[in-house]
Amino acid sequence: MRVRFFIALLGILYVSFTPTGLVAQDLTGRVVDAETRETLPGATVVLSQTGQLLDGQITDGDGTYRFRRLPPGWYGLEISFVGFVTRSDSVLVPRESPFDILLVPSRTQLQELVVETQRADANRFVAGLETISPGDLARVPMPDVTYDLAGYLLTLPGVVSTGDRGGQLFVRGGTPTENLVLLDGMRIFQPFHIVGFYSAFPADIISSADVYAGGFNARYGGRISSVMDIRSRNGNKNRVAGSASVAPFLSGLRLEVPIMKGEASLMVSARESLIDRLSPSLLGEELPFRFGDRFAKLHAFLNQTSSVTFTALRTSDTGNLKSGDRTDENASFRTSTWKNQAYGGRYQYIPADAAVMTELAIYYSSLESRYRQTADDVRQADVSELSLNITFTYLLGPNQINFGIFGNTNFFDFNLGQGRSQVSSGVSSGGAFIEGRLLVNQYLQLEPGVRLETFSRGLKRSFGPRMRLIFLPSGAGSRNQLSVAWGRYHQQIVGLRNEQDVSDVFTIWSASPRGTPVPRATHYIAGWKSRPFSWLELTLEGFHKELSSLSFPVFSDKIGVLAEFSQVHGQARGYDAQVEVSTRHFYLSATYGNSKVDYVRPPQRSRAVFLSGTGQSIFLPRIEFNPPHDRRHQVGAMARLMFGQNSFGARWQFGSGLPFTQVNGYYTGLAVDDPTSIDFLTETGTTLVSRAAPYGGRMPTYHRLDITVERKIVLSLADMTLQAGVINVYNRANIFEYNIFTGGRIDQLPIIPSAGIRVDFR
Repeated sequence: MRVRFFIALLGILYVSFTPTGLVAQDLTGRVVDAETRETLPGATVVLSQTGQLLDGQITDGDGTYRFRRLPPGWYGLEISFVGFVTRSDSVLVPRESPFDILLVPSRTQLQELVVETQRADANRFVAGLETISPGDLARVPMPDVTYDLAGYLLTLPGVVSTGDRGGQLFVRGGTPTENLVLLDGMRIFQPFHIVGFYSAFPADIISSADVYAGGFNARYGGRISSVMDIRSRNGNKNRVAGSASVAPFLSGLRLEVPIMKGEASLMVSARESLIDRLSPSLLGEELPFRFGDRFAKLHAFLNQTSSVTFTALRTSDTGNLKSGDRTDENASFRTSTWKNQAYGGRYQYIPADAAVMTELAIYYSSLESRYRQTADDVRQADVSELSLNITFTYLLGPNQINFGIFGNTNFFDFNLGQGRSQVSSGVSSGGAFIEGRLLVNQYLQLEPGVRLETFSRGLKRSFGPRMRLIFLPSGAGSRNQLSVAWGRYHQQIVGLRNEQDVSDVFTIWSASPRGTPVPRATHYIAGWKSRPFSWLELTLEGFHKELSSLSFPVFSDKIGVLAEFSQVHGQARGYDAQVEVSTRHFYLSATYGNSKVDYVRPPQRSRAVFLSGTGQSIFLPRIEFNPPHDRRHQVGAMARLMFGQNSFGARWQFGSGLPFTQVNGYYTGLAVDDPTSIDFLTETGTTLVSRAAPYGGRMPTYHRLDITVERKIVLSLADMTLQAGVINVYNRANIFEYNIFTGGRIDQLPIIPSAGIRVDFR
């Protein structure tokens, strides 16, 4: 009843706030160097519509342009600047935010250009949020010439990874299944590849990405830890463009084709790994990982007030994460495989007489996961989702209101092997949200919001208020910025993993157990950013997350057998600090993260029926422990030096040890139903394990140095990039996993030289 009332209220708001007169809006933004993030004063910006020139401007001392009082509709922009490649783009007015434009430096020989001023984007770092551009990704040393979002995320102090293998990221105390990852609105269940450098999102297809480590807005739901909202760019609508790259880890191809010049374009991208085929000759050992991704996007203007987008993504990963364990006779069977699929369509419309943008979107995504423990033991877990969203964006000067309605349906299908029966289920949810961005004055901006949602399992309804506050002590252009964020979040579907083994990537997606509340979290975040000089930026952020009703595994005394899951509560708290030095020829970033994650399992009678389908249950006593992603200290340093057509990059990472459960020893157990029977005298029994306190041990520290060198060559029809590098320069033997049953040790990637070539066609 409450949800129906709220939906009706949104309809009234839509009608009431739709203006009948003041429909013209300003279009503003900045022109920015894609490599250094410096603003570009003096750049030329030309505005057109349907091929007709309307206006032209020169950016001011902050690199800012502004076209005033534009009627709603689609506009073309052509941006040029000496020493940079001219760029053509399209933009829909009205917009939710400034339209910043990234220009790529041209590779012709020019006299040195000195930029005297620059301005930080006031919204680039606010409490819990970082906005990432493709230029940011290009700073991170990678073992090939196609940059990737995953490489950049690993440099953030609040992000914990299990290492080079496995593709699992933990954000400020949350598990991978508590992260919401969106590509053009489509949910991606397993966004990271089996080799931890890579995700399904190469820099070539990314327009921008908002990464919320917490405190995210009301438009986002279904996850309780973090949000990664990636927006892909449109293909070139004026000419054919593309790139091709070859490198030992990953090779790729991208093609952009104008279907109707100036109106419709198609962009496709494909990447495939080569390391499994090249590693025996390159390294003298096998790296049994194969992965790749395929992406396609069709974008078209239907007329001056509407557009349509179709997006598709497919990924595949296969690898033996247990390879290297010579003591395990079944190692060759330990194979992880997963495949993502995601398809979506989006329609945007702006009425000719209203400053309201309406967006209708429908998405489908799925994940198929397999894990082969032995030749005869295959575990399977599939999940899929169908979602429908309708969003309205209302702009009134500097203020903005977003509201929308949504519905999601999920289907789960899993089998834990070892003779267990197949489990199939489904859940759904729906509701509405409303949020705003209110500029109180030149010093204060508020971003309130609320999300109402109804679940088919667990907690029937949720009320999720959110708030973000941004304070500029000196008003617009202030060198200091303070921001805070708070929010309450719920997650109906849960991901169940074997947390005893931090390298296990097999995840069961399922609905939260019946009769228990859905997992929920409350976030508190406060941040400070300062730019005392144009080349120096300082950031400090503290966070506290309250977590409750999380599902956590309970292990059987049989080796490798997961008995069931219990309910735990917890909290994550800490702070992140970052120092950035950025000039035209040099970039340096140093980060430090300090955090602690505590879990408490209260006394409870377990629900074995949840996984096994039986009515058996056992009493679980209260325990306190730190989960296996509790990394107390994390340090990172990254530098990039640019000289002429050459550049040198280096990255060093350090992380304190992660918790794991130690083993006391083994014993033989006999199951005797009849105490008078003498069969136990001849029975061999079952090997059982005695474990120490949960997660009482710590693995060794992790640290690694990577370096790359690049040279760019300008040709008549293309630009060529040559790259050479070394991963794990000093060959640190970082531990990926201990086999606590056999004593075998599995290390992460050794020292690996790499070389690659990339060609960008003009």
